[in-house]
Amino acid sequence: MNYENMLTLKSKIGNIDAGTLLDVAVGRGEFLKFVLGAFHSWRSAAGLDFDPELLSTATREFAGSPVILIYSSALTMPFTDQYFDTITMSNAMHHIEASQLLFTEINRVCKSRGLVIINEMLNEDFAEMNESYMQYHRFIAEVDNQLGQYHREPFTLKELSALIKTSGFRLQDQFIHSEYTGDAMNTSEIEAMSERLKNKVALLRGTDFYYFYGNKARDIINRFSKTGIYRPRHVTFILQTP
Repeated sequence: MNYENMLTLKSKIGNIDAGTLLDVAVGRGEFLKFVLGAFHSWRSAAGLDFDPELLSTATREFAGSPVILIYSSALTMPFTDQYFDTITMSNAMHHIEASQLLFTEINRVCKSRGLVIINEMLNEDFAEMNESYMQYHRFIAEVDNQLGQYHREPFTLKELSALIKTSGFRLQDQFIHSEYTGDAMNTSEIEAMSERLKNKVALLRGTDFYYFYGNKARDIINRFSKTGIYRPRHVTFILQTP
């Protein structure tokens, strides 16, 4: 996602000192890079992820910066209690099966009355212009599950709201935003996402599913070149720990 289009979130956190910041499930580092630029200030920053390939990409993204990146599960974070002032997380909830354990860990490593920001894509009411991205995401999820990695469909707003209510965190704000700005036919973006599909297929080489998913990936890549790529709507929850 082009997080720079999240102008509402940018405006809401623009006066906040994030202090010690942790981005959970940092992925390629895109959301962490966005919030580091959006907060008024921060003292230290870290990101963790359990996917070595994604973490390697994030490492290149933050090369030469003071950001610390750690290979770790979000369910067993290697930090002392109440260490962080701020915790962020984007498009990670649907990758983590034990949501209650995740919330428990976030609460453990975050200071009392600390800031928690959770951003997630929504699996509902998406327009035709979003369909290319949703097909891409469904494909990635299917292959991950074939490889034994938990990856479910994104949540609906109702499902996410229900999960947030069980977190024990106090809801300060929430809002929905859409990415209908920017270039849907961005060549570099289409090439990058196409390459990710091909890399996922390569992981299935030697299995009964290899040719099936290879053909499916080609169909999605062809769709990219015809329709472009727009992400679905996202919802952001701004929360406070007890």
